[in-house]
Amino acid sequence: MASLLFYKNVVPLNKDLHANLKLKASSNASYALNTTVIPIVASEFVEISKHMPIAFLRLEDGGLLPVALVGFPNQKNVFLDANQNWVTSYVPAFVRRYPFIFAETGPDQLTLCLDMDYSGLNETEGQALFETVAGNVEPSQFVNNALQMVSEYQRQHILTTGFAKKLDALGVLVESTAKANLPNGEAVELSGFLVVDLDKLRQISDETIKELFLTGELELIYAHLHSLGNILELLRLNQTLTESKDTTGVSDASDAADNKQIASPKKNTVLGKKMPRKN
Repeated sequence: MASLLFYKNVVPLNKDLHANLKLKASSNASYALNTTVIPIVASEFVEISKHMPIAFLRLEDGGLLPVALVGFPNQKNVFLDANQNWVTSYVPAFVRRYPFIFAETGPDQLTLCLDMDYSGLNETEGQALFETVAGNVEPSQFVNNALQMVSEYQRQHILTTGFAKKLDALGVLVESTAKANLPNGEAVELSGFLVVDLDKLRQISDETIKELFLTGELELIYAHLHSLGNILELLRLNQTLTESKDTTGVSDASDAADNKQIASPKKNTVLGKKMPRKN
């Protein structure tokens, strides 16, 4: 399976193999320590814009992936404190759904999976993944809730893909580069990302602006533009990070481009059963 950022050992959830498995939740997000860009969906643009820069990443297939920038290349996730807990009140949905995820397991089929490397998985403590009902092993309510969360994320991803395609078609995106000097004297550069250009946005027709307003997409655009001011917050948090812990060796934006779970609409499945896709 291709890289899924911090997902390392993704396997389909199976009632025969995982009948006794439990999940002990933790606020610790050490799994995201070496991630500096996180895929996001449109429904969280406004909240993310209050804390993190939002940009667009061009994928190998030509599509666009909106991402939250959470660190500089070759650095670490600056939104984790010394105890590897998130320092902001809002945590991106891509992170919150961990260790669950949808993965493609057949033609037009997605299956609920989980990362077996998640430290909270065990057979003694936490939420049971399965329960016995009338002699049959069935997914627990906890797993059903996880399925709903992951399904909603997939639905939001589909809507977000449409929004990104519209921006691309309007021709309002431009490449952007941000340069800065870290407190240790190291020069860093954020490049390879796309942002909305205000001049180009002002050139589109009144009819299109009205359409963007009515669909709520204009709000997303301005949330993105507002978020770019958080580059300074990246620098501030990076300085705090360098003063408290080592900052060597992280992944970069290319990891997000490999994230193959960002895919075209599929039918959702869990435990080998097809689930109707939400519209």
